[in-house]
Amino acid sequence: QMISSVLLQSDFGEHYPEEIDGTLNIQGEIATCCKFNRWGSLVAVGCQIGHVYIVDFLTRGVVKKIPAHVGPVSNLSWSRDGRSILSASVDMTCSVLDVLSGHSTRQLLLFDRIVSAQFNPRDDKQFLVLTLGGRPSLESTSPDVESKQLSISHRRMKDDAVSCVAFDRRGKYVICGTSLGQILVYEVKTQKLKSIVHQSNEWQVNKIVVPRRGCTILTNSQDRAVRRFDLDELVSAGRKGKKVEPVQKLSDIIDRTPWKSVCCSADSEYICGASMEKHQLYIWERSNGSLIKILQIENSHGEVLSDVEWHPNRAIILSVANGTVNVWRKPLADNWMGFAPEFKELDENSKYPEKESEFDEDDEDESEPEEEKREDSDLEIDVVTVKVADQLGCSSDEENNNLPAIPSTKSGPLWFLPTVPVIDNPEYLNPTSQPSAPYADVNFLDQPAGGMPMQYENENDPRRIMKEAPAQSVARKPVTKTCRRMT
Repeated sequence: QMISSVLLQSDFGEHYPEEIDGTLNIQGEIATCCKFNRWGSLVAVGCQIGHVYIVDFLTRGVVKKIPAHVGPVSNLSWSRDGRSILSASVDMTCSVLDVLSGHSTRQLLLFDRIVSAQFNPRDDKQFLVLTLGGRPSLESTSPDVESKQLSISHRRMKDDAVSCVAFDRRGKYVICGTSLGQILVYEVKTQKLKSIVHQSNEWQVNKIVVPRRGCTILTNSQDRAVRRFDLDELVSAGRKGKKVEPVQKLSDIIDRTPWKSVCCSADSEYICGASMEKHQLYIWERSNGSLIKILQIENSHGEVLSDVEWHPNRAIILSVANGTVNVWRKPLADNWMGFAPEFKELDENSKYPEKESEFDEDDEDESEPEEEKREDSDLEIDVVTVKVADQLGCSSDEENNNLPAIPSTKSGPLWFLPTVPVIDNPEYLNPTSQPSAPYADVNFLDQPAGGMPMQYENENDPRRIMKEAPAQSVARKPVTKTCRRMT
């Protein structure tokens, strides 16, 4: 595991992208939003006609198409195990979609526009929903469990309303932003107000982003500034409306750009802000707050960003603009010196001094080490135990992670979506070969896969000869295997 971690760091040393790397093909549909699963192996893309496409990010091909809504998809959220997707639409419906079957296991009809919908990061059976001007509610994937609405009857919320919500990294608290710049923290178990704080201004909080590492949150406010707060300080502030200053404040000082969305890198060292006016991505370094990169596509005048998403483990960003999902990555440099450690670049031709026995198949003079003389039976290889690699998760986000030893199609995390091979013409399969699993119950000598009676061409048809030929038993001589031990 240590070696794999070192290779991971060497492969993805640059933690922010710098160039465009094409787009995701979603069969010509108009994309509205996108969301990675917890490992970054699958991407869910919401479309304007209400469909949800699941894309394998390794091959960048569509592996599943789910008709979820009748209106444009506005929000997407993956469950922790990757087996369910929570989708919200402007048609005022919220659906829990099963990734394997593509069916909706739970659908809610709300009588107002849905602002946010998110799965609990530690509970796959609970999700959070917020409607425009309404109260946040904790819903369950089971229809038998009643919804639990969070109370906003505090005296400081008299003329205020919740504008955005989000779970914390461990799913213990619900963080709410209001239209007057306040931040509320609720406990998930008791649904009680834990603390309420006030920012230095009264601008509306448009979005709350919780990084995968660290105990901080990011807020995108109406005053065109991104603020970073310490979550522990917010929780311990109490219910008296204490004014809390942000740990860091990021903004475009020159152009005063408003932000459509905000995301954070996998290691929480870089913060990305998507411009609301044009297709531009601003990347800041968290340690010093300096702007290090502005990503922009050439000849992209008039394109407006609708969503932005950072890969959970790699330096890759997805940006949705004008119905297209763009992929940003770091530049790949060709390293021709990395083929072998003894590789040497020559300035001019030179004669190679051949060593004795270098190109001989068998070296009689070479003495074998004592370790290689051991018998193969002494070496035991464990082919049963499955160990989950460290890079599949994300640092402290994976603490207390109880995953099954061997994931299957029925339980455990769903890293990739399995696909079934499609046979174009099963009627023309070779009758002498063993039938495949989907057609194991079909007798290819009597009837084809379509179920119709078999039509023989003539009397010399091999299928007819095989059917009418009597069963013959062939005597086989016992085979004796001789094993030679190495000396």
